[in-house]
Amino acid sequence: MLPKKKKRKKKKKASCHDTVKDPSDGGKTFILPKGISASDSGRGHVVLGDILVQPDDAYKLRVTHLFQLKQHSILVSVGQDEHGINPLVKVWNLDKRDSGNPLCTRIFPAVPGNKPAEVSCLSVHENLNFMAIGFTDGSVVLTKGDITRDRHSKTLTLHEGSCPVTGLAFRQMAKCYTLSNKEYPKVELDTHGCALCCSSLADPSQDSQFIVAGDECVYLYQPDERGPCFAFDGHKLLTHWHRGYLFLLIKDVKSPN
Repeated sequence: MLPKKKKRKKKKKASCHDTVKDPSDGGKTFILPKGISASDSGRGHVVLGDILVQPDDAYKLRVTHLFQLKQHSILVSVGQDEHGINPLVKVWNLDKRDSGNPLCTRIFPAVPGNKPAEVSCLSVHENLNFMAIGFTDGSVVLTKGDITRDRHSKTLTLHEGSCPVTGLAFRQMAKCYTLSNKEYPKVELDTHGCALCCSSLADPSQDSQFIVAGDECVYLYQPDERGPCFAFDGHKLLTHWHRGYLFLLIKDVKSPN
């Protein structure tokens, strides 16, 4: 007797999320505009910034950075209204409207001291009282006070260096420091960094570790010590943490593109 043939298992189709519809175009599939230069998400929003100039735009030239808070309907953007190195920070309240657009509650220049420099990264604390801006000249500037208002706001330089700042993140800690010299404690955990967009902060389920993705390894850090690392070869282009998952965008070295 011939052996019975084994039945092949049917391959399961991967489930896909619904495509985003454009309510202003009869419910057709939303197509991303050209020239996307910045993006972020949070509070039920996906925010995109571009370099195309249109009437009533947030900036006259381009948008370079976006930061959407997770617990508030507040969006912070960095962009340019004029040529040259003149980055502007704008704070938007997405729950309030001004002529149909989100209300801009604050505008101020992003300048490390008296020397102009391009903004390289941005982070905002969820309590709306701290904003950190990193620059290409190696400076890190901290804004203290209500970030949505100009009054009672102070700015100080946390760090000065020679290499671009490529990643910033706020992490809440149940610690209190008593400072006599009016400086924040600084701890250098490693001698190497990462490329732009290649760092992220994990959620509290993973102890809010700071993730740095290099070409050979992915490193994890606590505020006061270096954590484990994982060997993961490949030129990293983007690192993102979302709901317990670490997403890595890696360049295919075999591809000509």
